[in-house]
Amino acid sequence: MSPAVSIIVPVYNVAPYLCQCLNSTGALGREDIEVILVNDGSTDDSGVICLEYANRWENVRLIEKTNGGLSDARNEGMKVARGKYVYFLDSDDWLVPGAIDALYRFAEENNCDVVQGGFYYAFDDHLELDNRYLSEKKPPFALERQVAMRELIKNNYVKNFAWGKLYRSDIVKRHQFPVGKYFEDSYWQHSVIDECNRYGVVPEPLYYYRQRQDSISSSIGSKALDLFDGYEERLRFIQLNYPELISLMADRLWRTAFTYYRYSNKKEFRDALNLITAQYEPFFTWKLKHSIIYLLSRYESQYIRKPFLFLLRAYEFLTVKRLKKIKLIVDEKI
Repeated sequence: MSPAVSIIVPVYNVAPYLCQCLNSTGALGREDIEVILVNDGSTDDSGVICLEYANRWENVRLIEKTNGGLSDARNEGMKVARGKYVYFLDSDDWLVPGAIDALYRFAEENNCDVVQGGFYYAFDDHLELDNRYLSEKKPPFALERQVAMRELIKNNYVKNFAWGKLYRSDIVKRHQFPVGKYFEDSYWQHSVIDECNRYGVVPEPLYYYRQRQDSISSSIGSKALDLFDGYEERLRFIQLNYPELISLMADRLWRTAFTYYRYSNKKEFRDALNLITAQYEPFFTWKLKHSIIYLLSRYESQYIRKPFLFLLRAYEFLTVKRLKKIKLIVDEKI
């Protein structure tokens, strides 16, 4: 019997977190779930832990490979996945009990090709929940493809992450993650949604997204330039397939580049912002082009730009709605 869900877990040097991750799947003894561990050339004890689970759990399949990065590991996992659905779980994160069942039920009952669950940002001493756009108490709902694509671009509650979502496997297997790229989801997610007739959203938090200081997403460096590149690729895709959304995507690209620049003030981000402005300004909305952040960002003078950026950060600190903080209970301690 083929499993209903294949959980793909790329593994690379995460020994301190791996047992918590795997135990949280609730997959022990279940024939309807398979866990695919892709050991991506780990040099710590992660490989030993993977082997232990593969020997103890009949529904665990272990792939050993040389290090090729997260995208390559996910691609290898997809090659052997047998489930009707695929779920990507990063090996330093973990799940709320019953997470997979909740997503699967909604997908089956509502004929959804993708179902996204809510998530917590998990820090050492607390959790944070982004309920600025969507309350965790809102009942699950489904979006048609056009709306889902719009919401992906807006990045409010339809998120760019590959993890934490249940995907129909025949769709995702047609779309490989780009090997050698950081922020690989930005190259990939729009292609999947383009094949999705119905996109489900379960606002209830079902995933703990661990915040590590050494993770790719926690630091601002040249790796973020891959995010701009991925968004440019998405913009070209939108221009061809969803032309009515082109201005929304162009604005998103500019605002993303501006955000990285203003928080780092690095020349490479300033150059990227200038290039994006020059190339895509014809697509920007009137609202963006007449906003104070856009107008002042054009000034090269440090005497104007630096005070403006400082005041903008101060204004946001005082006015922007914060993520909801939740104190960790003892049995949820990381």
